[in-house]
Amino acid sequence: MMIQSSMAFSSTPASRQIASSAPADIRVRHARELLGKRKLVRKIAAIKDIKAKIRATVRQRLPKKYKSLAGSITNTIVTEAKKHHLDPYFVMAVIAGESSFNPDAVGPVGEVGLMQIRPSTGAWIAKKFKIKWQGKLSLNNPMKNITIGTAYIAYLREKFARQGQLYIAAYNMGAANVRRALSKNVRPKDYPIHVMKRYIAFYQE
Repeated sequence: MMIQSSMAFSSTPASRQIASSAPADIRVRHARELLGKRKLVRKIAAIKDIKAKIRATVRQRLPKKYKSLAGSITNTIVTEAKKHHLDPYFVMAVIAGESSFNPDAVGPVGEVGLMQIRPSTGAWIAKKFKIKWQGKLSLNNPMKNITIGTAYIAYLREKFARQGQLYIAAYNMGAANVRRALSKNVRPKDYPIHVMKRYIAFYQE
């Protein structure tokens, strides 16, 4: 079952030789991976001061008690996205969908914080990526939550050979469930469409 949507997921893996690329190149390469050859990619490439735009959006959306952390949260989004070769606006799209930028959000099965990470997943990713872990308290810290969440996305991205629809779905439903769906010739689409709509909307603001 394919995505029935105007969203496009490129089937061509992005080059892995981008460690020395400028942040803008990293951002554009990831956008191309997700969007293929859509015209929006050219608009994305033309944006110069992405950090200022992100900070304005983060500050606007954070609850009042967290607005003083807008700068730190923005820096973490940009830094961790660059580290893992992700578009920071994609990371923001996940945050927007998962918690609506509320660091105090708690999900129905124990997901915590901005990127709605389960403590068991957080502990595993922290160990794998050598991120300092202080139990669930780590996920209550917005910056640490983003650090762990982006590392998890990066892990899933490699696990699913940079196929956007699959690694986005896996962030929501788990890698095992995505593989189980694929074994039944079903390609999960609802959550990826949800994230991609938010991702595109950020660039169209």
